[in-house]
Amino acid sequence: MSIYKRKSGRYAVLIDLEPSALGGRRRKSAGTFRTRKEAESAERKALEARDRGIDLSPKTVTVAQLLDRYLADREALERGAKTLQEYRGCADRLIRPHLGGIALAKLRPARIAEWVATLLKRGGKSAKNADGKLVERALSAKSVYHAFTLLNGAMRFALRMELIGRNPCEAATRPSIKRSDAKALSADEVTRLLDAAQSTRWEQFLTLALSTGARRGELCGLSWDDYDVENVTLTIRHSLSQTRHGIALKATKTGRTRTLPLSRVANDALRSQRALQARERLASGRLYVNDDGAIFADELGRRMTPMAATCAFDRIARKAGISTTRLHDLRHTAATTLLLAGVDVRTAAGVLGHASPTITLSTYAHLMPEAQRDAVDRLGERLEMLHKKAL
Repeated sequence: MSIYKRKSGRYAVLIDLEPSALGGRRRKSAGTFRTRKEAESAERKALEARDRGIDLSPKTVTVAQLLDRYLADREALERGAKTLQEYRGCADRLIRPHLGGIALAKLRPARIAEWVATLLKRGGKSAKNADGKLVERALSAKSVYHAFTLLNGAMRFALRMELIGRNPCEAATRPSIKRSDAKALSADEVTRLLDAAQSTRWEQFLTLALSTGARRGELCGLSWDDYDVENVTLTIRHSLSQTRHGIALKATKTGRTRTLPLSRVANDALRSQRALQARERLASGRLYVNDDGAIFADELGRRMTPMAATCAFDRIARKAGISTTRLHDLRHTAATTLLLAGVDVRTAAGVLGHASPTITLSTYAHLMPEAQRDAVDRLGERLEMLHKKAL
């Protein structure tokens, strides 16, 4: 039995290892846990790690070696290619040069705190000063926060694998970042943006972004099979990931599929997009591809990429003279419109594809006072009307 209850009431987990050279049984403790459910979860993770070939009984491991093991573990768990690319880039630029050669057993919270301070002071790319000398610039708090989070994740993995007895990141102060309010376009800016996009191949893309609040990758990942003409709905099943190695369809950010009813504006945009593709297919002849039925494609039917969408929005937004050049702000605009129109948070979360309404609340909490004021005003108006009728 791999899980048993101790006299203390805690549940211990033992994992079977490969037999010894003499054929004897070898077992390794995966720790003790407060509940059986926690113990079963730890057992599954340890067994998966063992089956993937991760050494459960190492001797000396450096931070760099731990990062290699941790990223291999993330890859085996089928994390997105773009996410893994970002993890590796962060590890190579911000962690390995400073902490890579340190043995895990010797890594102390004070050393991590020193590393954080160094990154915040001079962890950015070098640039020339007024005298023409190269100087290291400070790294943004957000970048340092992400590097710390990656290191902490690796340390937690090491703790589960019993490479270390404690996580030194827990005693170090996590870099703080100031959360900025989500930026939403005004009604005038939306009008100017759509006017600037008119007659470009991005007009329908931006209209659908504003109408559905879908993420950039989700819009690029749409195919005509996702569009139900009869029921006037759009199903978001995939997101298009783009890395230096190419593009690939993957699951949505939350791993869930959602089907959205389409407004007249959104439905008209899709019909216009289909007509545009029909004209381009006819004009391009045999050169037209569109093998996977992409809704948003270039003149030859090749699926539009997230980076192409970002660059196009930057150009159109500058032409329109609006206050943002971030494509993601169209999602914020859609979310803001929903909430200020009185749509409940749970419904808004479903439209936006958030994992839970809590995420919607935390992201758009600054809108709640205004929505509450509007609701109270409506209630007051209703009571005044009823009071007048009673008189």
